Amino acid sequence: MVMLDTEIKEQLKSLFAPLEKKIAMVYAPSFHADQAELVSMLEAVASTSSTLSARLLPPEDGKQSKSPTFYIEVDGVRTGITFTGIPGGHEFNSLILAILNAGGKGKLPDPALTRRIQRLRGPISVKTYISLTCENCPDVVQAMNQMALLHGNFKHEMIDGGYVQDEIDALGIQGVPSVTANGKMIHSGRI
Repeated sequence: MVMLDTEIKEQLKSLFAPLEKKIAMVYAPSFHADQAELVSMLEAVASTSSTLSARLLPPEDGKQSKSPTFYIEVDGVRTGITFTGIPGGHEFNSLILAILNAGGKGKLPDPALTRRIQRLRGPISVKTYISLTCENCPDVVQAMNQMALLHGNFKHEMIDGGYVQDEIDALGIQGVPSVTANGKMIHSGRI
C-alpha cells in the first residue's frame, strides 16, 4: 500500500508550491482490487496543492479498466502521459516529476534536444513496461514522459508489468524496462 506520511506530504507541498496550472490526475473506473489504493494515493498527492486534483473519469458505457489506470491533464487538456499501475517505490518520483514538468516547473531537456523531439513524425505511442523494484526504470519513464509533454502527437504509458501478465507473455518480455513503440518491442533492459 502506498502511504504518504506527514514528512512526504510536507515535501510535496514545498515542491508543488510554484505550480500555477491546474493539474488533474484522472483515473479510470476499475473493479481491480488495487483501485482503492490508487485512488487513496492520488487523493493524498492532490491534497498537497490547491492546483492539483484527482478525479474519476466518467465510465463509458459501463466499461471498467482491467488495471488501476490514470492520466495527467493540464488546464483541462489531456497530456500524453498515462500510468497503468500504482507508481509507488522508485516510480513515485516519476509521478512527481510528471506533475512538475506538466506544470512547467520541472526540468525539461535542453533546447537542442527539445527541437529534435518536436521534429519526430507522429503519431507515436510508446509503452514502458516496468517493475516497481527496478532501479533503472524511472530514468526511462521520466525521459518518455518528457517527450510526451514536448511533442503533441507522442503518447507514453508507464505499465507495471504485474498488472498485465498477458501482454508481458505476448511480447516475450524478460527484463525491464522494456519499451514498445506502436506495438513493437524497441528495447529491453538497462538503457
